[in-house]
Amino acid sequence: MKKILITILLFSSFSVWSETGELANVNNIDIWWEGYGDKSNPPVLMIMGLNANCRYWDQEFIDEIVNDNFYVVTFDNRDVGKSTLFGEEPFVMKVLGFMPSFIQEYLINALIDMTLDEEGGFRMDEEPSTEAVYDLGDMALDVVGLLDHLNIDKAHIVGVSMGGMIAQVLALDHPERILTLTPVMTTPGFDTEGLSGPSQSFMEAMKKSFILNLDGRNEDASVLIQMAQTGSRFPPKESEVREKVKRIESHGNNPYNLQTAAVGASPNRLNRLKEIRLPTLVVHGSEDPLVPLEHGLAVAGQIEGSEVMIMEGIGHELPIEFIPELTNRLVSHFNSINN
Repeated sequence: MKKILITILLFSSFSVWSETGELANVNNIDIWWEGYGDKSNPPVLMIMGLNANCRYWDQEFIDEIVNDNFYVVTFDNRDVGKSTLFGEEPFVMKVLGFMPSFIQEYLINALIDMTLDEEGGFRMDEEPSTEAVYDLGDMALDVVGLLDHLNIDKAHIVGVSMGGMIAQVLALDHPERILTLTPVMTTPGFDTEGLSGPSQSFMEAMKKSFILNLDGRNEDASVLIQMAQTGSRFPPKESEVREKVKRIESHGNNPYNLQTAAVGASPNRLNRLKEIRLPTLVVHGSEDPLVPLEHGLAVAGQIEGSEVMIMEGIGHELPIEFIPELTNRLVSHFNSINN
C-alpha cells in the first residue's frame, strides 16, 4: 500500500485529457472536472450533493453564470461519476437480490425506518464513526487540491446539499481559498437538536426506489426520487426528469458509494459555523422534503452577516424555470465583494 501511495504522490500533477473534461490527480485520488467560460474571469466552483455527479448541474444554470463573466468549474466528488470510486456492492445487497419480493419489501421498510429516530430525523451516532473510509474533511481537501491543480487561489464556492456541507467544512478549515460562500439546501448536521427530518412522503419514495433498484429498474428508481424532491411551484414533467436522469447516468455513477457514511462520520458543524467570516448567502427551498427549510435557517443564523434567499414553493431541487432568478441573486452576491 505504501508503494502505491508513493507512486500516486510522484504523479500528483498528472492529468488525462478528454473531449469533455479532465481527470486531475489530487489528494491521492482522481477528480473529474470541467471548466466553462473565460479562465481569466473570477472563478465559481460548484460542489454537487450526495450520489450526484456533475451532470446534475443543468447546462442552462452554468451558462447563465458564465454569461455574467465568471469562469465556472464543476466536478465529480470522489466515489461518483468519473472520479475515483471507493464503494462496492455490499454482500447484503447481493443476498437481498435473491429474496422473494415480499421479503425484500419487508426488510427494506424496516432498514429505512431504522435510519430515523423517534422524532423523524435521521439517526446519527453520538460520536462520528472512525471506521468510514473518508469523511467530509477529506472531500473538502479534494476541493483544495482541485483549486491548487487549476492554479486558483480563491473561488466563489457554491455547494448544494452534501456539497453545501463540504462547503461549510471548506469555509471552516480553509477560508483563505474562498471569495464568497453559498450553501444551498443544506444542513449544519442532521443531528442538530430541534431540526426536523425528511417528510414521510419522501421516505416512502425512498423505500419504493430501493425496491426498484433491486429489480434492476435503476432509471425508474432515480426518476421516482427526483420527482419526490420537487416542490409545488414548478410541478415536474416525468419525461423531462427522465431525460435528466439519462444524462446523469450516461456520465457514470456509483450506486454503492460511501458518501452517506462520510456524512455520518463527520462532526456536527452548528457551533463552529460562528467562526465563518465570509460573505455568505444561504439558499433554501421552502418546501424541501429532504432537508427542511429550518436546516438552512440554522446555518444562516450561525454565520454573522449572512443573507438568506428562500425559494418559495421549491423543494430539494433547482428547477430550470427558477434559474434566472437564482443566478441574478448569485451574481449579485459574487459581485458584493467588489462594492
